[in-house]
Amino acid sequence: MRYASRDSIRFETPASLRRCGAARGFVFEGELRGNGVLLWLRGDTSLRGGRYPVLPRGDTLTPRGAVVAVRFMIGDMAHGLTLDSGWVTVATGGGEAEQRGASAAVAGAGLEATAGRRVGVAAEFTNTTPASAGDSARCETRL
Repeated sequence: MRYASRDSIRFETPASLRRCGAARGFVFEGELRGNGVLLWLRGDTSLRGGRYPVLPRGDTLTPRGAVVAVRFMIGDMAHGLTLDSGWVTVATGGGEAEQRGASAAVAGAGLEATAGRRVGVAAEFTNTTPASAGDSARCETRL
């Protein structure tokens, strides 16, 4: 997984792909030393390629979309945001993506509350390999 912000903060880390429990979508995630990106694709029972709109935090009505959270370190200070606009593009290698893995590209923006500014985000999940069949994430929306 690769992440870069407009301020040129960059990091690379291994990424994983898991199915959400109760067929609520799929989770891509990558984290290293406090920097990370979490992507929840909502609404599909099987992982499909295509474009997903970024959903704002707390959206419980839109059936299909992506919720994206980003955390990054600047020195000893942690920063984070949830994207409120943008798109996620998913590519699968054909066949059952849950068995073969997938890639995702994130492009969006959100409010980083610590600094009180909007931050643009570009992140890529490449060559993610799915977790074992018994390993699923608990995915739900709560306000």
